[in-house]
Amino acid sequence: MLKSGREKTILKQSLVAVVILVGLYLFVLNPFLKEGTSILDEELERKTNEIERIISHTGALPSKESFTKFEGQKLEIESELQELADFIDPLKVRISESSTEAGLYFIERLHGSTKKFSKEAQVKEIKLPENLGFGDGLPKESMVDLLLRQLEVVELVMDILLKSRNVEFSAIKPLKSIDYIESLSKEILYVEVPVQISIKADTDVLIDLLLELKNKSPMVSVKEVHIRSSEFDADDYIEASLVLSAFKVIRPGKEKIKTEL
Repeated sequence: MLKSGREKTILKQSLVAVVILVGLYLFVLNPFLKEGTSILDEELERKTNEIERIISHTGALPSKESFTKFEGQKLEIESELQELADFIDPLKVRISESSTEAGLYFIERLHGSTKKFSKEAQVKEIKLPENLGFGDGLPKESMVDLLLRQLEVVELVMDILLKSRNVEFSAIKPLKSIDYIESLSKEILYVEVPVQISIKADTDVLIDLLLELKNKSPMVSVKEVHIRSSEFDADDYIEASLVLSAFKVIRPGKEKIKTEL
C-alpha cells in the first residue's frame, strides 16, 4: 500500500519513464541497432571474401600484417582502375532525364543522328545505310545502354569520315556484345560492344580515321581491319572493313547489364 500522495506521484513518474524508455528502444534505437548489425555483417562478409581471395592466390592463410598490406595495395589498385574506367567509359548520363522511356529515347536519338548525317552526306553525294545500320524497332530497355554505346561509335566515325568526299559506305552493322568475366568471382567486369563498318575510300581517308580514333575518349578500340584493293581501280580506292569496339564498365554497386542481342 502506498502511504502518501508523494509515493503515488513517484510511482507514476517511474512508470512514465519506463514507457518512454521502451518507446525509445522500439522506435528509435532498435532500427539503428539493426542497421549497425547489418553493417557489421557486411564488413565481416567483405573481410571473409578478401581472405578467401588471398588464400586462393597464395595457398596460405594471411597474417594480420600481410592482410593489412594487401588491403592497402587493393585500395591503390582500385583507385587506378577507377581512373582507367573513367577513360574507357566516362561516367555520364546516357539516358535522358525526361519521362521518355529508354527505348523511345534511343529511337529519338537514332533518328536525330540519321537526319543530321543524311543532310551532310547529301551535300557530298554520299549514300548512307538506312538508320545508320540500326533497326527501326523499339529495343528492349535492358539493351538501350549498350545500343547507345554502339551509336556513339557510329556517330564518331561519321563525324570523321564525312569530312571527306572520297568515301562510300558499304555497311554498318552492330555486332553481338562480349562479356569479360573475373576468373574468381565469376562476375562481369566489363562488356565489349563492337560495330562493323565497311567503307570504300582512298588510303588517306582510312589513315586519318585510324589516327583520330587513337586517342579518343570514350575509348574506341580497332579490333579488326580487313583491306582489299584492286589493281584495276584507277582512283586508288581500297575496300576496308573495320570492327570497332566501345566498352561498358560494370561499376561497383551498379546493376549488371543484360547483354542478349
